[in-house]
Amino acid sequence: MTSEISAQIHRASEHLAQDTGSAGSSVGHRLVVVLNQFLGWPFRAACGRAVDSNGRKSPHFAAAVYTSSDDKASSEPVEIPADALACVIDVCDCIGLDELSAAYARIAAAKALRKSPTPHLDGATNATLGIIFASTAAVPLEDLAEELDRLNRKNPNGQWPDMLVVLSKGTISYAVQFPCEGPSGDYLPPADGAPTFTPPMYIVLVIKPAASFAFNKMCAVLFAHLAIFSPGACVPKWTEVLRGVTKDALTVCGYQYDLAGQLRPVAPEFYNGRYVSPRPVHVEDQEGRRLGTLQFLPWQDGGVVLLQGQLPLEGLLIFLGKDVFKRAGIVRRGDMQLSYALPITHADFADMLGRLQRQSNMILRTDSTSFVVQKLSEEGSSAPFMARIFLGISRLRDSALPDRAKRQDFDKGYEFVLMTLLGTQTTARQIVKLLEDHSGRVARGEVARIVGPNLHIDETIDKELRRQTEDFLNSSVRVLKQGMQEVAKALDVEIGFLFKKLQTFTNGIAVLRASDPELAEYLLKTREWSERLVESRNALEHAGSVLPRVRYEHIHSQLRMEEPYLAGQPVSKFITTMIDRLTCFVEEVTAHCLQKRLPEGISITELPPSKRDPDSPARFRLSVKHGGLQEWVITYHQSAFVDS
Repeated sequence: MTSEISAQIHRASEHLAQDTGSAGSSVGHRLVVVLNQFLGWPFRAACGRAVDSNGRKSPHFAAAVYTSSDDKASSEPVEIPADALACVIDVCDCIGLDELSAAYARIAAAKALRKSPTPHLDGATNATLGIIFASTAAVPLEDLAEELDRLNRKNPNGQWPDMLVVLSKGTISYAVQFPCEGPSGDYLPPADGAPTFTPPMYIVLVIKPAASFAFNKMCAVLFAHLAIFSPGACVPKWTEVLRGVTKDALTVCGYQYDLAGQLRPVAPEFYNGRYVSPRPVHVEDQEGRRLGTLQFLPWQDGGVVLLQGQLPLEGLLIFLGKDVFKRAGIVRRGDMQLSYALPITHADFADMLGRLQRQSNMILRTDSTSFVVQKLSEEGSSAPFMARIFLGISRLRDSALPDRAKRQDFDKGYEFVLMTLLGTQTTARQIVKLLEDHSGRVARGEVARIVGPNLHIDETIDKELRRQTEDFLNSSVRVLKQGMQEVAKALDVEIGFLFKKLQTFTNGIAVLRASDPELAEYLLKTREWSERLVESRNALEHAGSVLPRVRYEHIHSQLRMEEPYLAGQPVSKFITTMIDRLTCFVEEVTAHCLQKRLPEGISITELPPSKRDPDSPARFRLSVKHGGLQEWVITYHQSAFVDS
């Protein structure tokens, strides 16, 4: 649902997009005209540059927003006093990595201009907002975001651009995120010269797939900034401007404030899935009633104290000592209280708990909850199977299934698939090793002899080979028919017809083609191997068939083992082909079904092997649909799992 002002700005952005590349006025000029339609007292937009009290000048900008007593718009480049400069917008027709680097430097120069201290008004700011505006992009938004992060790591955060906008595609900006929460709102630059403090929040770089509402998102951030740059200004309400803009966003990376007030990248070990937080400590009264729970959170060059419960955290932080307490501001988030980041370590936190225990009538108990850390596989996260089938799918599931009940239904089916597939892989390796080892011993004459015209074989593997082959067939078919059918059903996709007789299968494909042609084509090709697998299992289980015995040959004084055949292939070839096809099927069908449930504007892209993280080489990652990396489409292939 859009508001009137949101609709007006959306229509204006459509005109900007239509004019892009046309003869006549530049993109910057058109942007200035559009902005002045919505800006009121005391703001104007114009092309020009800023100058500070030391005479330093910024580069020229195609659009700048500033306070002015002159109600008339200027068509000439203006020179703006730095104190009046609210926002600079660097404009280009098409942005690539080189253009981004150049725009970054220009905005950094504008933000570095000296400004007078901000007035003593609550929430007021004198900061210059920096926006990079492009009509289109030469590279995906994800590439621009990664380059932005690379540049951020080399520059102080006071000079970072605040937003990058690609018209009709999306925006890259910053959001605020508190521990134990998701992103909760836009981050705006603090006032220049504001008191140094270290809030307990992450600043996360996000891509918003706003599509045709990208300009609305830009204006909402701009108007929110202008409202605190000049309190009482006549600008549209940013909340109304956001009507119609998607709330979904793709997180790229995160930053934290250090004790000096500078934003620093969050260390990789503190990202989701890698970080195990210290155990919480319960605070109880003399009767054993829980008053709250305290926890230490490492934070750049210090730490944050988190309290859940009704106890006032301010009263507890005094036990850290007077010097630390001077910095001890508090942020409240529902039932959670967070201290500002403090110059403390986990040892300091432990000392605080000791003093609290000794000097108060409260009782402290370390949380006794135990966790089971169980090894799932001999392979770690650097192995393709674990990175892709376990970790990669888990990350897609987190974004695709926000509903807890739906997630539990999926988890139940996928856990069966994962654990059974792990066992099936182990059996497949054992079968291949059994054959290879026996073949080697036969060839070397260790378990086979030539006695006259006869061959004497001193070792048999027939019984074990038949047992393991039967185990493989049973478990692989359970993954395929039972497990994957349940996983797909949990994601509202029906694939049961894949295992039915030909006419039912044909009818099912015809129905699926109307709603999901790519999956229909994939299942059509899957049938070519899945039917062979199921029929081979059925033959052993229902038809009383047994795997033929291993055969031996004497050729030119050499002994050789000949494998039994299964479904027209040597058994080892059949096994390796089927486990490979099955693993690809699990990954690709699950990823496709999850992809269909992702938020609007978010999809999946496939990383080429050379671009995958060696520590966790997941094949898929989230991407934005409009202006992002190429969207993955499920397509049947014959490539081996490790090569796909």
